[in-house]
Amino acid sequence: ECLPCLHNCPPYQGKLKQDADDMCMICFTEALSAAPAIQLHCKHVFHLHCSRNILEKGWVGPRITFGFSLCPICKNPIDHSVLKELLKPIRDLFSDVKRKALMRLEYEGLHKAEAITTPGARFYKDPAGFAMDRYAYYVCYKCKKAYNGGEARCDDQIGVAEDYDPRELVCGGCSDVSRAQMCPKHGTDFLEYKCRYCCSVAVFFCFGTTHFCNACHDDFQRVTSIAKTELPHCPAGPRGKQLEGEECPLHVQHPPTGEEFALGCGVCRNAHTF
Repeated sequence: ECLPCLHNCPPYQGKLKQDADDMCMICFTEALSAAPAIQLHCKHVFHLHCSRNILEKGWVGPRITFGFSLCPICKNPIDHSVLKELLKPIRDLFSDVKRKALMRLEYEGLHKAEAITTPGARFYKDPAGFAMDRYAYYVCYKCKKAYNGGEARCDDQIGVAEDYDPRELVCGGCSDVSRAQMCPKHGTDFLEYKCRYCCSVAVFFCFGTTHFCNACHDDFQRVTSIAKTELPHCPAGPRGKQLEGEECPLHVQHPPTGEEFALGCGVCRNAHTF
């Protein structure tokens, strides 16, 4: 696919969105004419090496996000034949996360939520976008599959941790220390653990023994030093916080805080809860 002339020559005169003197909107350091460039399917032009670089780097932080795979200008998916080898695993992962998020949304009875059915709402007629924004997914270091780590709003409250160890991101099926019963319908794909130190879904698996949610993992040195007798009882919030009321945020009965507990299949559990 040849790049059209970027010097505003006929027959492109007046039809180009960018010209050779425009800055590359990825690197913001050199003009498009300074290095080999490509025109994406959306018609925007970027340096080839810059386009490859953002796809190779991927998302920032432990939670899977796909903003890096969108055109920096128009936010349409990046698409070009020369990038197809880099794009394939990204698209496969996107499809996997989308499928799992939609399944969880339906099992939670939220596929007809107001955010999806209200005209003018951000996710009007876009259940997939709503589901992928609502739930946080991570890539298991062992099996390389996407797994759920609870609601994304919990991640948003603690911010993005760029210094995490990807080896500690392990799904429930690969970190099954309590040998939970396999779901006859979904296998181990949706097996979830409770955070050892609060009533949240675990995301991290550390020391070969311990499951943490995002917030407790972020403060693990202090949390793990709290005596078991001084840990908050259910309902327990992240980072050793005692919550008010009596109902567990996970809507399950479980052992005292400080013990490992498998929540079982997350999809089936939500179907029973809701």
